[in-house]
Amino acid sequence: MNRLFIGLVILLAGCGTSPKTNEQPEAGTLAAAFKLPYRLNAPDQNYSLPKELKEISGLTYYKDDQLLCVQDEEAVVYVFDTKKGKVVKDFGFGGYGDFEGIEYVNGQVYVLESNGTLSRFEPESTQIGKTKTDLPKKTEVEGLGYDPKTKRLLIAVKNGEGSSDKAVYSFDLLNRAVFKDMSLNDDQLKGAGIDPKTYKPSGIAVHPITGEWYMLTSAGKRLLITSRKSKIIYSEPLDPKTFRQPEGICFAPNGDLYIASEGNGKKGYILKFTYRK
Repeated sequence: MNRLFIGLVILLAGCGTSPKTNEQPEAGTLAAAFKLPYRLNAPDQNYSLPKELKEISGLTYYKDDQLLCVQDEEAVVYVFDTKKGKVVKDFGFGGYGDFEGIEYVNGQVYVLESNGTLSRFEPESTQIGKTKTDLPKKTEVEGLGYDPKTKRLLIAVKNGEGSSDKAVYSFDLLNRAVFKDMSLNDDQLKGAGIDPKTYKPSGIAVHPITGEWYMLTSAGKRLLITSRKSKIIYSEPLDPKTFRQPEGICFAPNGDLYIASEGNGKKGYILKFTYRK
């Protein structure tokens, strides 16, 4: 395995902008009847991960039969081959941190730290860019996704204060501006059968076919699906025996769903759920 820990080349400047607010959330709680196109109680594949990914914290689709994974502390990206069922390569991107999410967009890898800092680089490149997203103070983030419709990275807040609590921010890749895209309130969550105290997103991904936002919570072990306008479409609790500590979520282009869980004392693993239209 090749790990390149090279001094960082600063390619991105800090945003320097305050988060902007998008359209107002839709009222109400659950949407009309919705059938989840996945059987969360019956994974189609269970991939065991090596000890280096015991604390896997994020994953993203990379290319045919390959996912990119990152873990909490070490700045290393692991390439997991789903056909071979193992890590086939890894590459470092400099130092240590609290890495909570990863997304592959247009040939670039983006890695999110809990304080909102983003690293950007091409796979196996020694040129690493970093940018601060200027989120509100005392905001801890954990989920990173990408919405191709808006061409923005999505950043899910795990812990926040005031208006940043239960929010999803976005980072516009073209203008390097931060927006507040969505915020759920306690009444919405309660109406969907969710204890607001346990709503602490650990992962976020956009469905490649329907465009819905899928959010994963590790603390409350739940999958939540929303529209772009804060409308809760669906909510389902996750069996703790199947999902020990769900931390990462992503989709293949055909709609197949992948959810990664930390080992919680055992090996980390990735579950695959086939898309059923």
